Amino acid sequence: MACINLNLDVDVNSCLSGLWASLRLGRPKSGIEKLKKEMAILRGKRDDVKNQIDQAEREGRIPTHQVSQWLLEVETLEGQVADVEQDFQSISCFSCNCFNQTQTGGTSQIQQARDQIPIIESSNCCSIIRKAGKKLSEANELMSRAEALDPIATVGPSEPTVMLPISHQSSVGIESYVEDIVGYVDGGKGDIIGIYGMGGVGKTTVLKSIQQHYLLKHTRFDRVIWVVASKDCQLKRLQMDIAKSLGLQTLQENDDEQTCGDKLFSYLKNKNCLLLLDDIWEHVDLQLLGMAHSTAERGQQQQSQKVVVFTTRSETVCAQMKAKKEIKVKCLDPVQAWQLFEENSNKDVLSSDAGIKFVAEELTKECVGLPLALVTVARAMSGKKSWEVWNDTLTQIRDEHKWTSICLPKDSLIMYKAFKLSYDSLENDSLRKCLLCCALWPEDCEIDKFKELIPCWIGCGIIRDFNVINEAFAKGCSHLEDLIAASLLEKSTETNTLYADRGAKMHDVIRDMTLLMVSELQGSTKKWIVKVGIGFSDLPKQEEWQEVERASFWGMNDFTFLQDYGAFTFPKLSMLILGGDGVWKRRTIPPSLFSSMPHLTYLDLAFCCITELPMDICSLTELQYLNLIGNPIRRLPVEFGCLSKLEYLLLRATNLEIVPNGMISKLSMLKWLDITQISFAFERWYDELKSFKGHHRLSVEIDIQATPDNIERLNMLTNVSIWKLTLLRPWTSELPNYDLGIPQWGCRTGDKLECLRIVNINLDRLVLPASIGSESNFRCLKELQFLTLYQLKEISLNGVRLYNLRVLEISDCPSLKDVSWVLQLPCLSILSIRSCRRMKELITDVENSNSSSSIQRLSLVDMRNLNRIANRQLHFPYLEYIYVKYCPELKNLSFGVEILKTCRLKHIYGGKNWWDNLDWDDKSIKDSLTPYLRPFEW
Repeated sequence: MACINLNLDVDVNSCLSGLWASLRLGRPKSGIEKLKKEMAILRGKRDDVKNQIDQAEREGRIPTHQVSQWLLEVETLEGQVADVEQDFQSISCFSCNCFNQTQTGGTSQIQQARDQIPIIESSNCCSIIRKAGKKLSEANELMSRAEALDPIATVGPSEPTVMLPISHQSSVGIESYVEDIVGYVDGGKGDIIGIYGMGGVGKTTVLKSIQQHYLLKHTRFDRVIWVVASKDCQLKRLQMDIAKSLGLQTLQENDDEQTCGDKLFSYLKNKNCLLLLDDIWEHVDLQLLGMAHSTAERGQQQQSQKVVVFTTRSETVCAQMKAKKEIKVKCLDPVQAWQLFEENSNKDVLSSDAGIKFVAEELTKECVGLPLALVTVARAMSGKKSWEVWNDTLTQIRDEHKWTSICLPKDSLIMYKAFKLSYDSLENDSLRKCLLCCALWPEDCEIDKFKELIPCWIGCGIIRDFNVINEAFAKGCSHLEDLIAASLLEKSTETNTLYADRGAKMHDVIRDMTLLMVSELQGSTKKWIVKVGIGFSDLPKQEEWQEVERASFWGMNDFTFLQDYGAFTFPKLSMLILGGDGVWKRRTIPPSLFSSMPHLTYLDLAFCCITELPMDICSLTELQYLNLIGNPIRRLPVEFGCLSKLEYLLLRATNLEIVPNGMISKLSMLKWLDITQISFAFERWYDELKSFKGHHRLSVEIDIQATPDNIERLNMLTNVSIWKLTLLRPWTSELPNYDLGIPQWGCRTGDKLECLRIVNINLDRLVLPASIGSESNFRCLKELQFLTLYQLKEISLNGVRLYNLRVLEISDCPSLKDVSWVLQLPCLSILSIRSCRRMKELITDVENSNSSSSIQRLSLVDMRNLNRIANRQLHFPYLEYIYVKYCPELKNLSFGVEILKTCRLKHIYGGKNWWDNLDWDDKSIKDSLTPYLRPFEW
């Protein structure tokens, strides 16, 4: 045997350790396979933990530090295992016979290593086996630690307090009230303060100003809580709203009022707390709201300060609440009234004609200083430019005969006149009908315009003339803007949410006037019934139902009351809303209920927890709109196809497993179908949609498994438009790397697509389909979401011009390096990035992109390694809102002094320590932006 030089650069100890590893792992291939198998189990456990975290975060809790560290280690191990697998493939160990033979007695281990394999290849294989063995041990160790991850989540810091926007009359006539109340509170003279006055006089505006004072100067109170009571409010709802404001998750829906009160008291007992309680109508037990003082320890003063400031229309309620100080908000004096009217009018019109200004001053007098009336009238007249129109309006308001049929107190009649003027000044009947519909929601309710309000307008037939549902929603958004501009609706007060512009609200006085308008328009014999939190002692009488056309019930706890009215009790009912109370409780629709509603055209059963539809649903032959969202319904009855006039069918988040064959094709009038979040196989839906030959092009919201065949199927649907699409992980064990640029993605699939969600697909690079011809596949795309794409490293627009993209959400994409391409989106308004933990910069390539962004709202959550927005200063001329949470390394916001020139910032939510530790190139920027900071904890 030839002599082998033992001076070769070989680590004998490494070879030996590799051999010992081979005894445990076997051949390199089998070792890698064992490692892959263990990693698959670990990933499954990781996904289970993340699902639990998602559920916890929906409940307001956050992952524990132990869980976060475990997830980070799993994520790190995944990358290391991928490197080992790549090294194994690169040296083609499948052909290496280094460990294919067993050991033989009498031959040393070193001699076998020399005789059977080339030294260099042996070293590489040993290294891979050694690494695989080490990673296998780490995977086993992480798996064993997973069993000790309990609890998964804990109570997190409270969400930032909502800083409510102040309405138009904010600077007129309220300063003295605010100064008086703040001085009283700061002086420690009393702990219960009542603000009372007529509806629309500005009580809520005073309360909002007090909130802003103490939020901006947060030295006295640990917590500032805002809660709206409203007329039919129940104590339990107030308790839950306070808990939500505090981020307190210990209160449960099935807790009684005393238990909830004890939990609130326990949490607040050692905290200085200010409770702002808006619009109460009767006595409220403050002790059950947690606002009782803690018992002083022996020889010590009380440990905490509890102050309650409330608003009410009744002075009697102030006495019932034992208010230590009562403040009446009065109407504005003539000078203040004219100032407010002028601020909300078209000043160019007022100054263009002395006659118009004189009439405007007379109209101001007719409003007798009532702020809501002044704003409403001023907004209604702001588009009127001739003296004749102004003078005619004044004549109408002063016409006593016109208002004799309105049986209202003098103060309320003033508001009704102002409302009627604004109502009549709306451009068309469609806007007026839209406004009346808003009164179907509970008082002080935040109405989601996309999920609730506009679908209602569509389902009622107010918005009808459209080809696809995109056009209907665009028209609905236009109507909403017109109503807000007329001060008949308000923008959402939920300013601390990413989608604050998606809500609308009706002032309670305007709502009262609207319901009165309904009765005036339709006469005393025709009614709408609107009930909130209904109980069995507050039910409509049987005779009331004979003339009812619309009925809206919210907070329903049971439907059995409906069966007590007998057959044919609802002869004129065209609209029925049965809103669930939010508590999971199975409910049953009474038998033969629908057969007693022959003219029903609109039926909303969303989140009512019904498990099945009765067979007599086929009797609703006039039904056009059916909302079954969020109900655990497993099947649609065979009779469902008899709903021949049905135009809108919403089945989202149901448990559908059985759909009668040919059901969709029988609904020939169908215009809008929502079948998202349903496990029902796409192949079955495809067969239904393919055979659809309706009178209109059908707009569909749907989830599909992301395979080329499925996308090709979508492109083959001739009479269907995909409006919202979710691409999900295919049901296969081996997932191919997926490319959205596949040829099967045709123009027909994306030409009307507004929302695209890509969820849990195994891919490392995502490419959007290139344009076909002169048009982009995504010319209508407004919202794009990338969710739980663990392997995704890069997103490429591939030349696609997303001119209309407004919302971009990226969540749980831990391998994604950056999102530099967002600077190529000219209309991007909302950018939300969450749990992309390897991302160190959002924008890494500024040189080749526009350095100015159109972003208005930016949210960054759980970005553990993010240290800056970009490597150079960016311009954000439209930025209004910043939300930063769990981003400990973020040290630079990349703002230049330019942001101060066009600063539209209203809110910055983030920890105060984080804010103080940011690096600022120019300290003047920080000083200028600090007033907008809303820390999570004071």
